[in-house]
Amino acid sequence: MKTLLLLLLLIFLGTSVYGQTIYLKIGPSFSKLTWNNTMIDENPFQKGIVGYNAIVGINYLNFKYFNISSNLGFIQKGGNQTITYTDDLGDSIGTGEEIERLNFITINTTINFKILIKDFVEPYIFVGPRLDYLLSYKENIVFLEQFDDVGKLNKFIYGLSLGCGITFNVKKFRLGAAFDYYLNFIKQVNYESATGITNQLYDNTYTINALIGYKF
Repeated sequence: MKTLLLLLLLIFLGTSVYGQTIYLKIGPSFSKLTWNNTMIDENPFQKGIVGYNAIVGINYLNFKYFNISSNLGFIQKGGNQTITYTDDLGDSIGTGEEIERLNFITINTTINFKILIKDFVEPYIFVGPRLDYLLSYKENIVFLEQFDDVGKLNKFIYGLSLGCGITFNVKKFRLGAAFDYYLNFIKQVNYESATGITNQLYDNTYTINALIGYKF
C-alpha cells in the first residue's frame, strides 16, 4: 500500500511541473501462464492469450537525456491450456480449452533514457518499479477459484516495467509506439498444500502500444 501511495504522489507531482507531457498508451497485451505443480510433469498452459491494455501517463522532470514517467491503467493477462475430458473409467472422451483471463489495475513510475537523433524523433529505453492489483478474473473451468477460495491467489503483484519506445514530436503533440515487458518479483500463486503438493503460478506478459500525447 505504501508503494501505491508513493506512485500516486509522483503522478500528482508531475501535474505541477512545467513542461510535462500527458499521454495515452493503448494496444494488445500478450500473455502466457506457467503452472508448476509437483503432480504434473510439464506446464499445461502451452498457449498464450491476447488481451488488451490502456495506460494514462505523464512525463515530468524533463532533461536533455532523460525524464520521469508515472503511469496508471488497466492490463489483461492470462493463459490457455488444452484439457482432456474422461469418463468414469478414465478413458478419454474429448478435449477442450481452459482459458484464464486476469484483469489488473497497473501503476508504475519509470526513468526514461533518451537517445537523441533529431529534435522531432526521440527513441528511448525505460525501467522502473511496478505494482499490479487483481481486479477480477474470468475462467470457463474452475482453476483460479480453487486457489482464491483458500486465500492463496495473490491480489498484489509487484515487479518492474521495462522496455523501449519511440516518439515523434509534431509541435505540441507526441505520437509514437512502445514495447513494455512486465517483469514480476512475486508469483500469482506460490504455496505448499497440507499434503505436500507445491503450486506455483506466474505469467509472462508484454504489450505493444500506440501512443498519443500532448506537451504543455
